[in-house]
Amino acid sequence: MDFDSRLEDLKGVTDRLSIEIITDNLFDPEITVQSGHCKIKGKNTIIIDKLLSIEEQIETILHVINKFNLETVYVPLWIREHLETNTTNKNNI
Repeated sequence: MDFDSRLEDLKGVTDRLSIEIITDNLFDPEITVQSGHCKIKGKNTIIIDKLLSIEEQIETILHVINKFNLETVYVPLWIREHLETNTTNKNNI
């Protein structure tokens, strides 16, 4: 599966979780801004730096959705496997 397809799968999951994704240029020479999860007016939001590679964007979204209850939404198998593998690896450290 290519990265564009994976990104679309992840956007589908975030839609089902009612998480908005905002992609923008986060570069600012005066402050450091990182991609990640926040709440804007009470709504879960993922802000992604458009200068990140598609692989980094995917990892950012995976990291965020792993914090949510995924039991009640459809999640493609590759995403579940990825999250389970990374959670297992963290527990073994």
